[in-house]
Amino acid sequence: MDRIVVFHGFMGVMAEVARTLVPLGLLFMVFQVFCLKLPRSFVRRVVIGVVWTFVGLSLFLQGVNIAFVPLGRALGAELGTLSAPELVLPVGFVLGLLVVLAEPSARVLSGEVEKASAGYIRERLLLATMAVGVATLVSLGYYFIARGIPLTYIIIPGYIVALSLLLWIDPAFAAISFDSGAVATGPLTVTFLMSLGLGIAAEQPGGPTIGSGFGLVCLIALASTLAVEGLSFAFAAKKKETAATGDENTSDGRNPV
Repeated sequence: MDRIVVFHGFMGVMAEVARTLVPLGLLFMVFQVFCLKLPRSFVRRVVIGVVWTFVGLSLFLQGVNIAFVPLGRALGAELGTLSAPELVLPVGFVLGLLVVLAEPSARVLSGEVEKASAGYIRERLLLATMAVGVATLVSLGYYFIARGIPLTYIIIPGYIVALSLLLWIDPAFAAISFDSGAVATGPLTVTFLMSLGLGIAAEQPGGPTIGSGFGLVCLIALASTLAVEGLSFAFAAKKKETAATGDENTSDGRNPV
């Protein structure tokens, strides 16, 4: 019986993944035949990678369907019944922090940024910044949902601030900040945190409306973007401090190194 429950709808999930991967595989083969002419050993590795991707995505999405989404809704329903809505703030912060730290796409971006910056922007620092930013706004978003306040009261002014900050931050950080907003809304984050928000909304007086509980994905992207933009100001301040220290050492006749 457990096996039937665990793999219920698995064929449909595999079909969805196949519809995504098969066109990509066919496109690669067309380029391989007419343009790339890559060695057979490399093509073999690509095929093996596609197969493992198919298996991994299928199992992941199945796990999301049978565990993550129901768990998020159940936990959200419990939080939605709390007599003091303020209690969702610490719970939402901790859950948001842990989920983003475990988000694969966020880790990939952080690692690539560290490589591209030659270690100037550390992977752990960027990942922690994204996690704290998302945790802060997600917890606030859950509180708004529990209070019946539209999330647009955060989203609209938040994006105005995020776009305005582009005039002052380093262009490299501007690109990273919006990329971080995209990767923060990865499959792990969205499926759990959004389901939890919908669970909270379902327990509010009058029941859920069409818009209640939604907007969290936009809020998560905004949170990560603002957090990385804030990190840009921290790096700029550090750079100015280092330059000022170097100028003082030079004026004193000391080696700035």
